[in-house]
Amino acid sequence: MEHTRLTVTLRPGRGTLVRLAATLNHHQVLDFAYTAAPADAATSVEASARVTTAVIRVPRAHAPRAQQKLRRLVDVLDVAVDPAPPGAASTAPGGRTPSAGAPPR
Repeated sequence: MEHTRLTVTLRPGRGTLVRLAATLNHHQVLDFAYTAAPADAATSVEASARVTTAVIRVPRAHAPRAQQKLRRLVDVLDVAVDPAPPGAASTAPGGRTPSAGAPPR
């Protein structure tokens, strides 16, 4: 299956992860990684400058619509699209699809 990787840069805040999940609810998400910003910012100026990154892998057919929906979120600063190279496998060795919660075997 051909897939596309969407790299989303956003401002972290209360409910950001929930809004991302709700936005992608009707799309087939193959992989999702969320990197939280460090919470040790000393001043409010530093806190407002923090950014978080989410990397979402979706089938190529879902990518344009998912990108449009993500760009409409208040927290999102940018959405970068990185198509998978031709012939890139979306399954793990042995034919299994990687799962975000399961450790590799």
